[in-house]
Amino acid sequence: MDFIKPDFTNMNLLREYTEGCSIFDCSFCVGNIVLWADFYKAYFSIIEDMLVFFTKEEGQPSSFTFPIEKGYDFEKDLNHPAYQGRAKRVFDIVCEYFHTHQIPIRLHCATPRIYELIQSWYPETYMYTPDRDSFNYIYTVDKLSTLSGSKLHGKRNHINSFLKKYPDYSYEDICCDNIQDCLKVESNWINNHSNTGNRNSLPEYQYEYKIIEASLHNMEKFHMQGGLIRIDGVPIAFTIGEPISKYTYDIHFEKADDAIQGAYQMINKEFVSRNLSGYQYVNREEDLGIEGLRKSKLSYYPDILYENGTIQKITGGQHER
Repeated sequence: MDFIKPDFTNMNLLREYTEGCSIFDCSFCVGNIVLWADFYKAYFSIIEDMLVFFTKEEGQPSSFTFPIEKGYDFEKDLNHPAYQGRAKRVFDIVCEYFHTHQIPIRLHCATPRIYELIQSWYPETYMYTPDRDSFNYIYTVDKLSTLSGSKLHGKRNHINSFLKKYPDYSYEDICCDNIQDCLKVESNWINNHSNTGNRNSLPEYQYEYKIIEASLHNMEKFHMQGGLIRIDGVPIAFTIGEPISKYTYDIHFEKADDAIQGAYQMINKEFVSRNLSGYQYVNREEDLGIEGLRKSKLSYYPDILYENGTIQKITGGQHER
């Protein structure tokens, strides 16, 4: 079995499997896969023309994803007999590899529906554990564009305060001419957060800076778009993202000056309303168990809290190859 590292040379191959379906999970966004491949030790393999992602530990695969097939919808076609049959065959091949190499069988980025399907193949052999910190927050484009309704009254207040104080703000799409302005926003954000009791997180912030820098310098390759807001010519907020599928757009990064009331709400609303009218959903990714992030993402009242977790083989279960 070949384990291939995701990079710029195989991005288009990965897109052949993901772009045509309605997949929601930001873990399957090609930009995320390539940019974070080193961090998560991510690899992939094409097995009988189906795509399977792997993570590795100490040079050995440690977990894998449910197979994805071209021409079938990862979200909608799990009930399709042909897809099920081929997916089961590939699933068994991977499990055979893990069993032969004495590696515990474990799937990541698994959903309850995937668990139900595997249970139907091998009853009482696997267990599913949801990972709340990895649930994806998904909203309709209409909700984030309009912020209508009583529940989002507070968001509109923040935006009104911003507009009242900074009526001459400007918005622009990110291009090669303003990349350094975005990085300036990110540098200021790191400095502010490092100086408020978060110095232990500085290495993580610096790593994220490199990922953002790589994103900005390779936007065309990643099919990314972004937006930047200025006040009196000074950059104060930016966002950047890319399509997960033809239905769903993923927001990778959103950074703003925390001292400016409404800055986050403005960059969010402006980018979605100006750039994402062709999509149905916006995925604002997971909260990683960070209390402030969870509170912020929940405050927008997600239309879908996309559940995922891990599936592990129970020791002594029936599925032995």
